[in-house]
Amino acid sequence: MSVEPERIRALDGDRMISIRQTVSSYAVMLDGGSLETMELTAAQARGFECLTCRAQHTAASGAFQPVGRIPSVGSVFQCPRCAGGAR
Repeated sequence: MSVEPERIRALDGDRMISIRQTVSSYAVMLDGGSLETMELTAAQARGFECLTCRAQHTAASGAFQPVGRIPSVGSVFQCPRCAGGAR
């Protein structure tokens, strides 16, 4: 599962800036089974950016790896570099 780049393009400029800057606390259920409270931007929480380095998901960036879920928000992802793969 990866984030569709169309979802990012569908947001208008002001909305995109807002989700990339607004930081909130989220309870993240990581794939290893642990529940972590994390300070994330809305873009990270929605799967638009890497959970670790905040790289934006694009078609050229390769498939982001799902690493957990935020209940009632969605999946969180890591880019190939942060997930341990080569870019």
